[in-house]
Amino acid sequence: MARQNRKFTPRQRTTRPLGASLTANQPPAQPLQAPLLRDGDWYIEPPLSSRLYQKSGLGEMQSDESIRLTPEEVMFCHWHRHVPLPSESWFQELVNTDSDIIARSIVFDTARSGGEILIPVENIPDKWGIETLESTWALRWNREHVFSKQSPVAHVRWAWTTDDIDWAEMLHWTREVHARGMAAEFFVIDEEMDVTMYLLAIDQPSGHQPLWDSFSSKDKAELESLWDQRIPRGTGWYIPNVSDWPWNSIGVEHLSGRHLREEEGAWLEVLLKGLDVPIELELFSDLMSRGVLLRPGFKFGSRWRVYETPVGDAHAPWLVQPVEFAPSTWEGACLAVRLSEGVNKTWLCAIQSQSQWHYLHMQRWLPGRN
Repeated sequence: MARQNRKFTPRQRTTRPLGASLTANQPPAQPLQAPLLRDGDWYIEPPLSSRLYQKSGLGEMQSDESIRLTPEEVMFCHWHRHVPLPSESWFQELVNTDSDIIARSIVFDTARSGGEILIPVENIPDKWGIETLESTWALRWNREHVFSKQSPVAHVRWAWTTDDIDWAEMLHWTREVHARGMAAEFFVIDEEMDVTMYLLAIDQPSGHQPLWDSFSSKDKAELESLWDQRIPRGTGWYIPNVSDWPWNSIGVEHLSGRHLREEEGAWLEVLLKGLDVPIELELFSDLMSRGVLLRPGFKFGSRWRVYETPVGDAHAPWLVQPVEFAPSTWEGACLAVRLSEGVNKTWLCAIQSQSQWHYLHMQRWLPGRN
């Protein structure tokens, strides 16, 4: 079968050439001065320095009214403010000693493309009283904010798609950022030099299913009687001739009986006998205690799809993946999020910290535009 003709215009990808401006604004009649090297850092002198700082939040203001720029800010000024590079070989020489300047320059440019103000943490003056985190790369202000008078709205980090993920560290960073009343944003750059932006949050899945403690003694006795009739089936169990199963959150109805997965049966056994929840069932138990309903999520690349209501009443809003099965690189994480959002679900990574379960939520977004 011939492929259908699709009429659309592909998105044009920016190549960001050196020596060429990316802005449509006309360059000044008198060429601007290139950044000057002083004590190992790059500076722009007044009067241009004041305009770049006051209007765009670029650089760190010095006592002589010059501004000190990070290398990624030098690149941004080159692309968008008609500022020449220090030399024709400057960027190549810089890459030899700091290869991440490639990613930082692209991420910095992308983050500011919507008009938002992004300032590297090393340019945040102590007098502003903003407490930054060691792993945070930059702080972001909304485009309508005055960065020197208002608080930032987000902490920002970045990574290559090929970089490894430390999920416990990501959870800790997200919690610390939220404790400061700000959003946690993560920008991922791929080998095509394209950037995808993510918002990290901590979700609290909950539902309306009956909990074990809500059942009467009669209901619990009936569940125990039915469970005693179980027949092993693969890794799970089949309970035949069940016409009235008391707990619809557990098992599925099929072949005039009830089919329980291995984890469902093991957890029910723990409840009926009053045993301590074993380690391998702690996450399952935590989710069930939230009143949700769990079904296998293998079709969506996750451990469970999680429902608030009975299956059939509404779609599952969450996909939950235990941290031990979570992607090990950002490429895998981006794929998992894209898959979940493609089926209108929220992807959660379940991480245990200090004897509590936390559900780290990743979602694609565009700062200032979502």
